[in-house]
Amino acid sequence: MTNEQATYRRVLRRETHAPRTIPATVVASIGVVLLLAALVGGAWWLIDEAFRDALARWYGALDAPAQLAVPIGVGVALVVCAIVLLALALLPGRRARRSRTTERSALLVDDGVIADSVAQAVARRTGVDRGRVAVTVGRRMVAVRITPTSGIPVDVGAADAAVNDVLTGIGFAATPRVSVEPDGVIA
Repeated sequence: MTNEQATYRRVLRRETHAPRTIPATVVASIGVVLLLAALVGGAWWLIDEAFRDALARWYGALDAPAQLAVPIGVGVALVVCAIVLLALALLPGRRARRSRTTERSALLVDDGVIADSVAQAVARRTGVDRGRVAVTVGRRMVAVRITPTSGIPVDVGAADAAVNDVLTGIGFAATPRVSVEPDGVIA
């Protein structure tokens, strides 16, 4: 691997993956607020005897199941927060972009551009108005939904071939799924 290819890989990875700064900032802010609240509550507990008595009376007034439910509820809330934070940290934050490298260049294409080119090719090949072709590009699949003019049949094979031609031409592998709406629109 040449130095240029390593640079291409690094730049393309940075452009196809979302940064984690926003979730990290939110987690840090929540942590600071909770720690400050715990610090203020602990200091208040140590200084004010009336606060300790009021808290003990409130907790003592609860019946036995409710006294057990308070720590269990706090524990469940903490576990749910931990699972969400772990998911944010471990799951890849992917952007709707695809990348490809050659010996001399690196290519980064937004999924919206791929969807527009597929929709244009399908509309041209099937004779359907471009506004009636909806395309969704996923990680491994391209879903095409065609809404025909009422009474005019649409060739699904031609649409499928158009999708395959576009995807092969631009060099991105995906499985096409073409569907034609059963009810057309009146022109």
